[in-house]
Amino acid sequence: MNDTQCDGDFPPLTAGQILDIVVTLREVFGSTLSRAQLTDRLLMFLEDVPGYESGEASSSLIESAWAAYRSRLAGR
Repeated sequence: MNDTQCDGDFPPLTAGQILDIVVTLREVFGSTLSRAQLTDRLLMFLEDVPGYESGEASSSLIESAWAAYRSRLAGR
């Protein structure tokens, strides 16, 4: 996973941070979310993250989260 940029003076989320969010999403919502459902829940989680409060996330962030969600790593 690549680091993803956000607007403003905040550093991008790291691959490890994205994986942590995805692990939490899997723990809370299970491993059967569709991509659209995952995106909605990801945006909900990011509402309290500085630089991501606007409800918008880059396509690379969403792609990274989706790839991690579908991988075995997120099932740890």
